[in-house]
Amino acid sequence: MLEPRPESPAARRPFGALGWLLLLLVVAALAAGGWYAWRTLRTPAPEGPDLSPEALDARLLEAEQAVVTLRRTQQGLDQRLTDTTARTGLLRDEVLGVGQRAAILEDSLRELSARASEGREALRLDEAELLLSLAQARLDVAGDLPGAIRATAMARDALEPLTDPQFINLRQTLGQELAALRALPADPRGVAAGELDALQASLPRLASRAPGAPPASGTGSGWQRLLDAIVQVRPSSTQDLISPADRATGEAALGLELALARIALDRRDEAGFRAAIVRIDQWLQRLYAEDATLRERRERLAALGTLDLSPDLPMSGSGLQQLRDLRRGMAP
Repeated sequence: MLEPRPESPAARRPFGALGWLLLLLVVAALAAGGWYAWRTLRTPAPEGPDLSPEALDARLLEAEQAVVTLRRTQQGLDQRLTDTTARTGLLRDEVLGVGQRAAILEDSLRELSARASEGREALRLDEAELLLSLAQARLDVAGDLPGAIRATAMARDALEPLTDPQFINLRQTLGQELAALRALPADPRGVAAGELDALQASLPRLASRAPGAPPASGTGSGWQRLLDAIVQVRPSSTQDLISPADRATGEAALGLELALARIALDRRDEAGFRAAIVRIDQWLQRLYAEDATLRERRERLAALGTLDLSPDLPMSGSGLQQLRDLRRGMAP
């Protein structure tokens, strides 16, 4: 049996619907591509920049307007820069002015501080001079050694804050003077005044040699007392006050001599004090009987006559004189 050949019409399969659909799609794609190519070919190509006079004038006008705007902006910036520079200069001048004012104020404060310091120094020097003058017056006039010591110590304390080298010698001198005053013994005038007071207080206890006065011992028989009342034995050279009036005058004179001795003590008048002591001793011999009490009082009175009323004060007044010399040297 003979096999059929592939090329024979009986062996082909019929062309189906799917094939036709694919064929239509290919034809549609070719048609769309042709239409797009045709449309592209017909579209004119973009032209170059418009070089017409109107377009050029418009562009030039825009450029000029832009340049004018930039120039205005630049001028505004320049003006602002100028204003800022001017303000900066003013601020710099103000800062310099404030610095100068601060320097002037600082100088003024320094000058005021120096003047205040000088014023404090002058005040302390015045205070020290016044205190030293008071100390000297207490020694010379009143003989108040404790008061002079206190015044000198206060003057030294007043100069203590002054640490300038020019005050070192003065402070050292005041310290030495204060030490010398503290080393002094008691004032002899006080001792002498105490002795005079004791003598005046003991006068009523001394035995009187007036007529009718009791004997010094206060003892004896009745005949002896009667004889002493009638007959009095006395040296004519010393005991010559017999009448009560004369004796009262003598006692008043003795009180006056005691007062003169005290005045001489206050004045440190050694000659006047010793002369008053001699006159007091004479009145004691004329007014009172000789006994142990009177002898003891006369011996103490003679010791007062040898008393030195002006103690040696080698440093007295040296601090005051040095302070005055220093102030004269500091004066402009």
